[in-house]
Amino acid sequence: MELAQKMFLLAAEEMNFTKASKRAFVTQQCLSEHISKLEKQLHTKLFLRGRHLQLTESGKALVSTLQQIQHLEENLEHRIQEIEAGEIGEVRLGISTSRARLLLPGFLETFHKEYPQVHISITLGDTVRHIQLLKSQKLDLVVGLDAPADPFLEELLIGKEQLMVVGTRSFFLQYYQGPATPGKWNSGDTLSLSDFSPFPLIGNREHSTLLELVQSCLRENHLDCPQPISISDISTQIQLCRLGHTATFCNDILAYPLIREVQGNQEDPLLAFYIAGETHTMRSSILRLKAQVRPRYLEEFTEGLLEYLK
Repeated sequence: MELAQKMFLLAAEEMNFTKASKRAFVTQQCLSEHISKLEKQLHTKLFLRGRHLQLTESGKALVSTLQQIQHLEENLEHRIQEIEAGEIGEVRLGISTSRARLLLPGFLETFHKEYPQVHISITLGDTVRHIQLLKSQKLDLVVGLDAPADPFLEELLIGKEQLMVVGTRSFFLQYYQGPATPGKWNSGDTLSLSDFSPFPLIGNREHSTLLELVQSCLRENHLDCPQPISISDISTQIQLCRLGHTATFCNDILAYPLIREVQGNQEDPLLAFYIAGETHTMRSSILRLKAQVRPRYLEEFTEGLLEYLK
């Protein structure tokens, strides 16, 4: 706001040029000159100068407008201070659908209590696609699996995950051809896929890190499994497996909570098995660009999310 406008607001508040000039630490003549200059600019009278000072209709309109401008300027100054302090902005996160649904709600609730003015934008999908968006600076962070080494990326390790195969007990019995009568299977047991005939699978519709690992595992066990249903959402895959007609592969960190969500008939429960001979563990990590200037809220989000996921 210009100096003449500030002088006018003081005069309008005091309705007395002498008092207003004292508040502004200027002479009364100086204040009068500023107001006269403003009246010339606007081609109007702002005060009726008589025994008692009065605002004209134009003066009242200007007071209302300048008060709004003053409020906007104060808000802008406060907002800039928050931005500079790293308390306001946006976090752009890439993560898979199932991980977002299972892992994020609790963390985001806690984070927003501390940073209520930080907007969280979440892009769902696979690690490969998210890394491309990260390198083109369309994402700030990626929660991904088995990210390839890249000189431009920093990898913050969350942990190691193993592959599991999920299906109902009756489904696995139907395709079991092992040398011995199966005992009482329980989730977490280890099975040899070579003891099974090819069984129908639900798998990802699109190329993904998990799909590559599953295909490699099937090849090693000489299983050519048909895939009658393709959908790139592990939660839905597990729900369909509950019907007892298909199986799916899943990371162990997701298998147990997803099974708990849809577990129904305990006489024919969903089971998750580790795979004999499968030694590959998947690295789950938070990825970000190296040598990037990050506001405080983004550093806090990254460190908090890493600790939460661990």
